[in-house]
Amino acid sequence: MACEVRQLFSWDTEYSADSSEFCPVAPYHNYLAVGTYQLADLEQSPPTCHSSSQGNIDSEEFTVRLNEIPEQDPEVENNKRIDVPKRRLGRLYLHQVTIDRELVLIQRLDMPAILDMKWCPHEVQGHPLLAVANAAGQVLLYTLKADAGEAALKFFCSYKIGIETLALSLDWSTSRIQNENPLLTVSDSKGKINLLQLTKQEVILQQSFLAHEFEAWITAFDYWNPDILYSGGDDCKFRKFDVRVDPASPVLTSRAHNAGVTSIHSNKHKEFMIASGSYDETVNLWDTRKLKNPVFSQSLGGGVWRLKFEPHDGNLLLAACMHNGFHVVDTTDDMEVVTSFMRHQSLAYGADWCWSKDFFKTVASVSFYDHLLCLWEFTNSAK
Repeated sequence: MACEVRQLFSWDTEYSADSSEFCPVAPYHNYLAVGTYQLADLEQSPPTCHSSSQGNIDSEEFTVRLNEIPEQDPEVENNKRIDVPKRRLGRLYLHQVTIDRELVLIQRLDMPAILDMKWCPHEVQGHPLLAVANAAGQVLLYTLKADAGEAALKFFCSYKIGIETLALSLDWSTSRIQNENPLLTVSDSKGKINLLQLTKQEVILQQSFLAHEFEAWITAFDYWNPDILYSGGDDCKFRKFDVRVDPASPVLTSRAHNAGVTSIHSNKHKEFMIASGSYDETVNLWDTRKLKNPVFSQSLGGGVWRLKFEPHDGNLLLAACMHNGFHVVDTTDDMEVVTSFMRHQSLAYGADWCWSKDFFKTVASVSFYDHLLCLWEFTNSAK
């Protein structure tokens, strides 16, 4: 199946961009959250956490402080290595896709550097809910509320997973089974998986366990069975855990990948299908009933940072491939690459499908050092 790709819109995020997430809850399908990660000198004054909506500043509702962890940034001067401490800054943007397929900036929030974000697949307490994992080891939750017809993110609650720890990735348990008290799995820079539960307006730790010897780059639920979650780490391990045991016990450990495992996504439309991606540039497609070996493997090049199954039928798989752009793979046909988007000039990190059927096969992608957000679509073309 040959496809034609067309860029619709692009925008400079200023800070390096690494995460893009469309809201899955109607009628907010055309709202897009974009997360950024920027290193700055410690001497540079950090911005006050604030909300900017149509140019207005309102800091009273947002009490999160910029408690970044210093990062050592090597520089060479007079043939000597000098470690210059850095602060990790972040910015969360809320955009709306217009009927003309353009992106309008609705809101900006300054906060610690963002590593990952996910919308809860359903409303919680009557509103969409966005979870943000950041470099201060926090999980921040924001509700999306429409006041006088204008939508904006409002701070809801937060949880800190550890000291001198980065929250690296997160996932919700309720893509198929709705629950007013959903679970969140959060991976961190110390190799741990943190299982959290949202209860009313409080996040409670259910359990925390060591899953990997180095960074746990990714964690994801089995959407068909929320008692099962998966993780991937810099130790090259792809692991399956049963969280009914405390601490969770590994059901399976695979070394099918030859480098760090950086992305995992369960297919909410196909019960036994899950995909994993790695620095080894390979996407593996698994049958969860027999995880000894992947069913299919496809080398996409560049290192696979994020994977997203298409939300309406789950046949297509979107891959952000760091040094090799963005690709769409047809999982029904031996993982054929049906289209690619190569307009980004830097690390391809974040990508997501628009949930609106009015914007079918529309993707928002972001890249790092060129701090670029692109909106693009693809259509079938005659061979």
